[in-house]
This record gives sequence, C-alpha cells and structure tokens, in this order.
Amino acid sequence: MLNFIPALGAKLVRMKEEAEARQAALQAGRPAKVLTEEELAKGHPKVTSSVDFQGVGYGVRLGTWFGWIWLAFTCVHGAFMFAGLSGGTVKMNGVLITQPHWWDFLSLSLIYVPFLLIGLAFSLARYRVTLSDAAFVVRWRILPYLGWTWRLPVGDGVAVTLAFRGSSDNKKPVESIVITSLGKETHFGAFLPVDVKDFLAGAIRHYYGEPADEAVSTPFITND
Repeated sequence: MLNFIPALGAKLVRMKEEAEARQAALQAGRPAKVLTEEELAKGHPKVTSSVDFQGVGYGVRLGTWFGWIWLAFTCVHGAFMFAGLSGGTVKMNGVLITQPHWWDFLSLSLIYVPFLLIGLAFSLARYRVTLSDAAFVVRWRILPYLGWTWRLPVGDGVAVTLAFRGSSDNKKPVESIVITSLGKETHFGAFLPVDVKDFLAGAIRHYYGEPADEAVSTPFITND
C-alpha cells in the first residue's frame, strides 16, 4: 500500500507528459509539400484559381455532409412548422395561433434564420485566398457580403504547415492550414477535405518559397 501512492503519482506524471507531448506534436504539425510546376498547372478539381491585380487567388467551397444534412433538416422542419401555422395547429409563446397574421409568419421565419446560416456555413460557404508579396488574405463568405476576412502581412519568410488549431471532427483533431510570417500567424480551412488542404497549402508554399529560419509562430488574426 505504501508503494501504491508513489507508483500512481509517477504514472499520472507520465500520462501528463505523454499528453503534453501529443498536444505539442499536433500544434507543431507537418510542413506543407511544395507543389511542382506540373502539379500547380494541373490544379485541383475542387479549387478555382485566378491571377489579377490583387495577386494570385484560389477559391474553394466548403461543402460538408454535416452542412447539407443540417440544411435539409432545417428546411423540412420549417416547412412542417409553416404548414402547421397556416392550419392553426402551432403554438407561439405558449399561445395557439388559430388565425395567423403576417407578423406570425415573420416571427417564425426569424427563428429559422440562424439555423439556416449554420447550414449554409458548412455547405455553400466559400474560402477565397489571395497571395501577394505584401499580405496573405483569406476571405470566408457564407453569402456574397456576409462573412469574415483575415489578413496577415508577410515578409521574406513565410512558413506553411498543416497543424491542429483547436478544431475537431467526431472528437478527432483535424489539421488547419497555418500560415506564419513576421512572428505572426493565421489559420483556416480545418473542415476542408484533406486533399484540398494539401493542394492549397502546397500552392501557398510554392508561391512564397521556402520559409526563413527565423519564422516564429505566434497566434494572430485580424478581422476586416
């Protein structure tokens, strides 16, 4: 019994160290593979590319099964609720609406807006990545003018890795595309397909070249 407590303590310490080592390995991730000119010219069937005055651009749609299932369920559920409201069989705020008015339909519509946006975010939302010598820019749009923009100023050294940044799928950690430059970092695309992430990370690394040795990863995101 006297030996049990020290042994248990040593085991707990070892388990903690192993967990910290796994977490550190996930955070460090793996360097992106640099695409060859042939691979870059061939492209990816799910990724669009363009060149304009802003720089080199890549676009991809975030279409997940979760998003489509969520969207379909929300639409079906909403259809039944609207049919029930029209037939006078739906309660709102604890009151049965036997003779619905236009504001009742409006109130019911507003309830479904956030649920529809969640479905759209995981099914029809798009990433637009712009590469230039001055900055790395990621635009994520649920609808044409609804979304976020992340901008990272870049210097001579830009590191591109695929690493864990907090997102998980079915309780399993998933990699994000992590861009580091000038001691700052931004990341995106955790729920994109693995082959799409590999292509985008490789294309970004191809554009910026090999990272400088002094590139340091520090969490940083700016929103426009």
